[in-house]
Amino acid sequence: MTMTQTYIATPRLTSVEEARRIVLEQAVMLGSERVRLEDGIGRVLAQDLIAEASLPPFDNSAMDGYAVRSSDTTGASREHPLTLRLVGEVAAGEVLERAVSRREAVKIMTGAPLPPGADSVVALEEARVRNGLVEILADVALGRHVRNAGEDIKAGDTALAAGTRIRVQHLGLLAGLGYAEVPVFRLPRVAVLATGSELISIDEPLGPGKIRNSNSLVLGAFLRQLGIEPVDLGTVVDERDLIRQQLEEAATCDVILISGGVSVGEHDLVKRVLRDLGMKTLFWRVNMKPGKPLLFGRLRNSVIFGLPGNPISCVVCFLEFIAPYVRKVTGEDDPTDGLVRARLTQPLRKKEPKTLLLTAQLREEAGTLAVTATPQQGSGMLKSLAQANAFIVVPEDIMELAAGSLVEVIPLGGDPWL
Repeated sequence: MTMTQTYIATPRLTSVEEARRIVLEQAVMLGSERVRLEDGIGRVLAQDLIAEASLPPFDNSAMDGYAVRSSDTTGASREHPLTLRLVGEVAAGEVLERAVSRREAVKIMTGAPLPPGADSVVALEEARVRNGLVEILADVALGRHVRNAGEDIKAGDTALAAGTRIRVQHLGLLAGLGYAEVPVFRLPRVAVLATGSELISIDEPLGPGKIRNSNSLVLGAFLRQLGIEPVDLGTVVDERDLIRQQLEEAATCDVILISGGVSVGEHDLVKRVLRDLGMKTLFWRVNMKPGKPLLFGRLRNSVIFGLPGNPISCVVCFLEFIAPYVRKVTGEDDPTDGLVRARLTQPLRKKEPKTLLLTAQLREEAGTLAVTATPQQGSGMLKSLAQANAFIVVPEDIMELAAGSLVEVIPLGGDPWL
């Protein structure tokens, strides 16, 4: 008897660059809304914000002192003080209508409007008052200690441009310009679902063959760093009807993140259920390690990321594809921003031409960034991830790197809105 072998063609692996291009092509902004300024941190502006008034809105004193005409102080010194007549006082929040004439002075507090006629401020320590007269103890240059109207921003100037992600440091400017509300791009609703009969919740005791579901927690935390509160659909066992039911619920969201069930095993049912539901597959399997069995497609009005179940693979796929997608769909101009360059502290060698991502420690050494791969590497190494604050990215066409080589690094952690 002659045995005939049947060979099944393996789908071509999509490069990381091509996969990211396909993902970003699907990232369409979802319209805009207005939110309170304090709720706008981390959101992306949907239109330019124009200064309706100048900041500061009027010439004002930069310190406590005396508002004068600078020409009246020429030649003044402690040895030879010049005397001016004290004609008034103005505090912050007040306005002095009286003009300052020649050889006159007005006591002024920090932030108070500069009276008409005055062009400079003498600091308190450079003057003394005697019998209603102010003795000026130093020559004061024109404009000294004066904050001019519009020196921060002028009326009509763009305060922040559309596409800017609002950060804590923007709040003072926008509040000063009176922006109690800001127009921002709408955030997508993102469903998170973990699949696998082996999964239990993190607070359950381990039974034979069971593991705790960490992927949903980690994905949710990454989403919150991007300003999105996830729709957590929990876990579902490897049963076709139950998976279908959960995916039908998930399809009410703009984005669906599914961990597990997208590989080639007998119990990897997610792809089959998605196909039955009518999902258009845009790619499956990426030429990278970890994270190879990534599935990306569109189901009705939702985009689908089918993530590998291994935790490091799940994280890598989020960093490389989901984070850029979310940044673009929420309006950010450069959704792939965030990579840094660092010097390797040890040589690296790959076994196959795939984009390789390694858990790593990024730190500053002698004024430059240095990066070291963690001792253990693997798609299920949770301790390695816990030890890391970055991922080293080695492109697929680079097989070997010497110590000291510059590499791209994806940093982890930190407050993204500072």
